[in-house]
Amino acid sequence: MTDNINFKELSLSDAGDGLLDDFIRYQKVTRHWKKINEEWVLKDGDYVDDWDRNERKVRAERFINVLTNELGHIFGAYADDRLVGFAVLLKEKFGSNNQYIQLKSFHVSLDYRDRGIGKKLFKMCEEKAREIGAEKMYISANDSEATQGFYLGLGCVDAREINQECAAAEPFDRQMEFSIADITDIEAGTDGRR
Repeated sequence: MTDNINFKELSLSDAGDGLLDDFIRYQKVTRHWKKINEEWVLKDGDYVDDWDRNERKVRAERFINVLTNELGHIFGAYADDRLVGFAVLLKEKFGSNNQYIQLKSFHVSLDYRDRGIGKKLFKMCEEKAREIGAEKMYISANDSEATQGFYLGLGCVDAREINQECAAAEPFDRQMEFSIADITDIEAGTDGRR
């Protein structure tokens, strides 16, 4: 399903003005997860998560900041010359044993969802996190049923250590983690996530 999609790690020359002009963030949420008495409960609720032109511009400027200041890595999925998916993986490690690295931003344009693009971008982040020496990727996941279903389907679980800065910035998000398997475990087929 990703046959006509090109994936690459973005460089500063890719992160120019207008990069996200045609990106469709739109997500209509009819059910969302809420933590009640330490349990995650699926609740009805109606809202739309979308970016206007200004928000797309702000996001593109953040790409430039990440790349200029070498704060992390950005992976992109392109249909022709149009960016249709991206993932931002920050470099800074944190946690009690510096075991975490944050998957800061992760989106696929509405018109390109359900084609395996997200899975491929996530895999690219996992490989880079392993290369950097992280044990886990940390994700502050939007409360929507679809978003959390995606992460749970990849093997993400509730974070064992909560990054208070992330939790405070997005109080309705679910703080999750993904264990980076040792490459020898994957090659041996003993990864446990497969």
